[in-house]
Amino acid sequence: MPQGKWDYFCLDQVRYHGRLLTVLWDKTGTKYNKGQGLRIFADGQEIYHGKELKKVTAKLPS
Repeated sequence: MPQGKWDYFCLDQVRYHGRLLTVLWDKTGTKYNKGQGLRIFADGQEIYHGKELKKVTAKLPS
């Protein structure tokens, strides 16, 4: 993602190792109403939240 260029994006229902992932970036927190920053969900469960748009590693739930 180009740093500082996009205020929001969403990748929804991405299949990964038998899971459905959602990756949200919302600079202000008002586009998706999930809060400000980067969020990753696995099967609807939040597994990561951070304020910066950066490369992250998150553990999938058991």
